Amino acid sequence: MTRIENRQAALCLSDQELCAAVGFDREIVWTMIKSGNMRLPLRKIPELARTLSFEAGPLLRAAMDETSPGLLQLIKDVFDPLELTECEQRLVKHLRHLAGDKATGPIVFDGKGVIALIAV
Repeated sequence: MTRIENRQAALCLSDQELCAAVGFDREIVWTMIKSGNMRLPLRKIPELARTLSFEAGPLLRAAMDETSPGLLQLIKDVFDPLELTECEQRLVKHLRHLAGDKATGPIVFDGKGVIALIAV
């Protein structure tokens, strides 16, 4: 929570402004979250991340690790590897953009640092 509060302060966002951006009806909700009396609803993570210019994935993982560690572990087990590096994320997004609606498959030439995109 300290990281979130530090970013809020750095962006000069009041609690009222943050609540409005995230979609909380009342400022008391954010006050309760900051004090630890209420957990941040997971469905609000994307809005909070956008508002504070954070990546939503790590924020969601941290919240889930606190609220539902068993579920987080299950997701990691099923979707291994769950975490992609920033470079890997850019590569996947670029691949999807280039492929459009076509089925694709990357071909990696071992040891050469070359990846070809095959769209069929």
